[in-house]
Amino acid sequence: MKKTLITLALITASLTAQAATQVEIDQALAPVKTPADLQQLLNAPSPLDALAGNLPLFLDSITGLAQGQNISFDKQLLSAPLTATEVYHILALFGQQTHIAQYQGAAIVTASDTLLLNNTALPVCATNAPIELMVTLDSQKQAQFHYAQAGIECDGNVELTENATITYQLVPQPTSPKGLRLTGAGFTNPFDGHIETVSVSADGQSIQLQNNIQNSGVSKYQFIFATEENDLLLVSPDPEITNRPQN
Repeated sequence: MKKTLITLALITASLTAQAATQVEIDQALAPVKTPADLQQLLNAPSPLDALAGNLPLFLDSITGLAQGQNISFDKQLLSAPLTATEVYHILALFGQQTHIAQYQGAAIVTASDTLLLNNTALPVCATNAPIELMVTLDSQKQAQFHYAQAGIECDGNVELTENATITYQLVPQPTSPKGLRLTGAGFTNPFDGHIETVSVSADGQSIQLQNNIQNSGVSKYQFIFATEENDLLLVSPDPEITNRPQN
């Protein structure tokens, strides 16, 4: 019995190690790592053909390829009418197929599309580290909001069982609005007692919200931004906090 338990432990450890390095494996096996790889790909039929008329816009939006850094691109272009399967194959070119859950706007036509997007909602964010907040402009100048922690995208929401300070940190991107800075937060109900104080850093690059766990329930808020693009204020979609006091 002891030998069996040891064997099971070794198998579990091995599977855990494999899961922990899956992103690294995907990136190592990615067909496109350099501009030369991309050019070679464009000389033959490839999953990029599904982009059709949006292909030039997608290629122009790619950053980080020449520098060997994390590759990014306009995610808005990877949505319907592209199917989830088509998006998956495009992501696989850059070793990013494990992020398919981020593309809920893709069309679902086949069983494969359903398999890729079913039950793949983004996880809630934690409060033990700052939540990275990324704001980008797509090809039509529409603002897109993304949240992440330790390189893993989350949905921007938090669930709490004790008092905590929630920190959101702006992370500039190549396509972020010029001079983007936080100015505050607005609330659908500022009198419900969930969030007691809000503070913005002097440089406008981070915001902290202090909650009161004694008031259970959900509170929705929106971040307010200023930019150098114009004098108008930008408002984010609703993140939310859920207080679940422990009895």
